[in-house]
Amino acid sequence: MLPIGVITHLIFIWRRPEFRSDFWQRYGWVPTMDQQPLVVHAASVGEINAVADMLSQLAKASTMPILVTTTTATGRDRCIKLFADYPTIMHAYMPFDMGVAQRLFLYRIKPRGLLLVETELWPNMLRLWQARGLPVWLINGRLSNRSARGYSRLRSLSKTMLANLQRVLVQDKASARRFTWLGAEAAKVQIMGSVKFDIALPETKTSLNTSQWLLADDTCWVCGSTREGEESILLQAWAKMDAINNGLLILVPRHPQRFAEVADLCESSGLPWQCYSDTKADNINQTGRRVLLVDAMGLLIDFYGLADVVFVGGSLAAKGGHNPLEAAALGKPILMGPHTFNFAEVCELLQQAGNLQFTSAGQLTEQIPALMADAEKRQLMGQAGQQLLAEKRGATAAYVQMISQQFGA
Repeated sequence: MLPIGVITHLIFIWRRPEFRSDFWQRYGWVPTMDQQPLVVHAASVGEINAVADMLSQLAKASTMPILVTTTTATGRDRCIKLFADYPTIMHAYMPFDMGVAQRLFLYRIKPRGLLLVETELWPNMLRLWQARGLPVWLINGRLSNRSARGYSRLRSLSKTMLANLQRVLVQDKASARRFTWLGAEAAKVQIMGSVKFDIALPETKTSLNTSQWLLADDTCWVCGSTREGEESILLQAWAKMDAINNGLLILVPRHPQRFAEVADLCESSGLPWQCYSDTKADNINQTGRRVLLVDAMGLLIDFYGLADVVFVGGSLAAKGGHNPLEAAALGKPILMGPHTFNFAEVCELLQQAGNLQFTSAGQLTEQIPALMADAEKRQLMGQAGQQLLAEKRGATAAYVQMISQQFGA
């Protein structure tokens, strides 16, 4: 069976170029380390961003090595960028969930424990770490209703995986209830709040040279983490907003493999547009409504900093929505579509505070011009989001204390 499994994985890697990077790490051949590291598995960019402040605080307080593992190349790039000045924080890819790969990984790094960020439950990994008596925690855990239903289809396996966790530390009551429903022991489950409320944002508006495409009197609508089916809706709505004379719609797709597809949509829209990477173009250095396509990764927060209004993607398409808290932390008024089940409680809190409005494809042409014309309302909405975050902070400090006590940081 092993050769068949390896061949299957080789085919998978060949079809997914992002998995070709550091090929052997995918099978457990990671660099050895002088000391036993604490492994923190943060699958991709969102998870890395969520725990960045926590990891930097741990690194400042201790010489304990921390090995951050990711699944994606974009997650790796974000990790390396964030922790370039922290010599005790290193990166490797988490191997595939194959017994031979996980065993080799454990043999080479000899870890002291594992922290899984949000909802990364791999059966072989959990079984092998548990068999070696290594503590495994789920931190900043969240479980949407849809994900809980999916896990429930394999309830026996889900219960076994959860039994291999020493602690299940979750963001909210709903996630705690769902993990317990799936079989987690109630004594292991603890509500910590979300570290995402402790978001520490870098300075914005400094790393972007906006003179080529953003004019002084422009209104700026930034649509972040957009998904398939959403850009066409946003472009059509923007084309109809005759009440906005001069403005820039900035599209930031969630996945880089869709850049070419979104570029075709921009071309078909009839609006002046250009790609962020095309530094020589001057297609949108003019008046009227224009479009900038951000065909680069890791710049979402920088572009949010330019926005008068933010739309957070994955919410018009039925993808569950993406994290609105970066925009809230920057004091931006936020619009999201009806599909926000990935961040249901966060979105509800932001809406109740007055920072977030829900929208639909048909409502955008009215809501965006109305907000652009009302600077006072935009300011009040932005302040409401920042106030909510100030009230909800504290999970990061609690995690740092608990991890330090358990793992000797």
